[in-house]
Amino acid sequence: MKLGASTLLFKERPLGRDLLADIAAAGVDSAELTDYHPGFSYEDPASFRSLGATLRDLGLDFNSLHAHLESFDRECDLAGLEPGRQRLTQKAYRRAVDAVEQLGGGILLTHDIRIPEPPVDAAAAEGGHKQKRDAFLSNLGTLADYAADRGVRLALENTGRGYTREPERLVALMRDLDRVNVGVCIDTGHRNLAGDPVGALRVIGDHLITLHIHDNHGEKDEHLLPGMGEISWPGITGALRDIGYGGVFLYELARPEFLPPLRTNFEELWR
Repeated sequence: MKLGASTLLFKERPLGRDLLADIAAAGVDSAELTDYHPGFSYEDPASFRSLGATLRDLGLDFNSLHAHLESFDRECDLAGLEPGRQRLTQKAYRRAVDAVEQLGGGILLTHDIRIPEPPVDAAAAEGGHKQKRDAFLSNLGTLADYAADRGVRLALENTGRGYTREPERLVALMRDLDRVNVGVCIDTGHRNLAGDPVGALRVIGDHLITLHIHDNHGEKDEHLLPGMGEISWPGITGALRDIGYGGVFLYELARPEFLPPLRTNFEELWR
């Protein structure tokens, strides 16, 4: 099992060599880049080639890019129904896929999944759940085909509320989408706000292709170091062993002071 870390640790800093060197120096094997950093742009392919070279030079594997494209443009919606919005969304996500390709190939991850809750009565049915879910599957399928040609996998992440809080819904999306290069990221902290993260891992099973590891107390999305909240970490590692997870154990933490003890925390969880 490789130790991974998200650059969310240093989201206030520009994404570059100095930041990545700090992560590598802490004994991290693999990195997830996030697009929260100041000055981050999907418009410059050369910048991603340079970042990929920097990662390799520092001995860091590239695991994933966490895209928050709705933060750049609220019109961006993988569940969009209007042709104009669909074209805009495909263009934005294809740029992100291209960025992952330039980084050397890996996973493009998102939790921007605007599917309404399933209807519980006639009034709720007017929320357009089926239409939006069908549109999401169609739009994501088109993007997945584009990504597959470029050696890129897509990961859908669970959230703490809304449609994707329930892992069974993510499994159903995987079944209906039926693309080998699309899988699931389980965020342990998000799931702890909505239910049992250990059970979620078992439900997702072999659809799991990456992780966001962090802890909380079941009330807020705190992004704490494992052991600082209430999640059962023996349960997490046991579930990962049982389902045969072979990906990176990737921490998504919110505070720079969590980086120095990261390697020790990882080794204690897996000993």
